[in-house]
Amino acid sequence: MFYTKLKSIILSSTFLLVGAIAAQPTIIAPSDTIFAALDTLNEFHSGEISLHWDVVNESNSEMTLMCTRTFIETVDPYNYPYVQSLPEALVEGAYEKFCWGPLCYNYGTDASSQNPSLLVNLPAGATDTTFIAYYYPNNVLGTTTIEYCFHPVDDVAAGSCHQITYVSTATASIENNLDNLGVSSIATVYPNPMTGTGWLEYDILIGATGDVVFRDLAGKEIMRESGLVSSGKIAINSDKFAQGIGFYTLEINGIAIRTERFVVVR
Repeated sequence: MFYTKLKSIILSSTFLLVGAIAAQPTIIAPSDTIFAALDTLNEFHSGEISLHWDVVNESNSEMTLMCTRTFIETVDPYNYPYVQSLPEALVEGAYEKFCWGPLCYNYGTDASSQNPSLLVNLPAGATDTTFIAYYYPNNVLGTTTIEYCFHPVDDVAAGSCHQITYVSTATASIENNLDNLGVSSIATVYPNPMTGTGWLEYDILIGATGDVVFRDLAGKEIMRESGLVSSGKIAINSDKFAQGIGFYTLEINGIAIRTERFVVVR
């Protein structure tokens, strides 16, 4: 199981003065990468991938949370903003939707409702099991990474975020050939938060070739280190990045297998 807590990104002056940071929820996710063979998916699951996450309040006070969805990387074509065609079979591009609290939101919705009656209230020590993410490759091959954040209204930084990567392949045989890609790995950027020069260590499976792609919060590619083999480390010049959150993705033989975040401070 993966237990993810979003670490404090950039503390506001108010937080610095009072010396306290609000507690953040814990996300329990069974996987952060899903491989889907389109032939099998379309035959047995009507083209739909669904996953459940638990959101846990491990603090001593109640939390009131909404959910915000962000695209880190998408296949092409991707149906966003979502356009519904008639009949639905003519919809072009992959798409998604999610459920949180009492509602399931329409395809392409960026965030759950801020209506107080539709927020999720988590008493101290409680677990919410209502979150479901749905992804529809819609016969589009490639990799899509989506991040979901659970946070108080208008305060994403006070919440927790987790990413899920969907890798869509044509056939089950291709999917099975990708099983060993998970042996390759990347570490956490250090120092993190980063100022000046940072470093990232990687370990590539023998016989494979890796790329590490760095992107900003909007998903724009900022730098790429290509042709990585064996083990080593990458120097990262923070001057290339805007202050705030960035992301880096390990790609093995052209397939994204893991995405992590880092923070740049000035």
